[in-house]
Amino acid sequence: MDRGYLQLYIGDGKGKTTAAIGLAIRALGAGLRVAFLQFFKPGDSSEVKILQQFYPRLLFKNFHSGKFIRGRPSEKLKAKIMEGYTSFKELLSERNFDLIILDEFVYALRWNIITISDFIEQLRNKPKQVEIVITGREAPKELIEIADLVTEMKKIKHYYDQGVKARWGIEK
Repeated sequence: MDRGYLQLYIGDGKGKTTAAIGLAIRALGAGLRVAFLQFFKPGDSSEVKILQQFYPRLLFKNFHSGKFIRGRPSEKLKAKIMEGYTSFKELLSERNFDLIILDEFVYALRWNIITISDFIEQLRNKPKQVEIVITGREAPKELIEIADLVTEMKKIKHYYDQGVKARWGIEK
């Protein structure tokens, strides 16, 4: 690629991670190398199994402390998020990947685990050809402003509201 762009998949609707996975699959099909870094989610969802099968063309890493988040993140989870952020910066400097996906990373910015100014600096100094995709619910306006593509998934109706739990193979 001549130039990599910054894409955001944000909002309260379903499909942000699914869209990022779809892009990862498309990139793999085109012969690109993909890093998929997942934050704030346990690494046991169905997509993890299939993404890991694409190694070494797709590197999957999960940064979660193993516990469901209620309220603010624990210090243990914050440490895992920082570990993931360090991994992201290393991947940028190594220049081995064409597409880097930061799944659910928006929360790290929202909760100030990672400062928005530091993150934007990383994005501004990234290798020109690397595409970055970020998912999450409430992206800071500074991130939206510098993004090249912003897609908002908006919930109109969801069966969760009727008490339906996440289903294996569909939501998890």
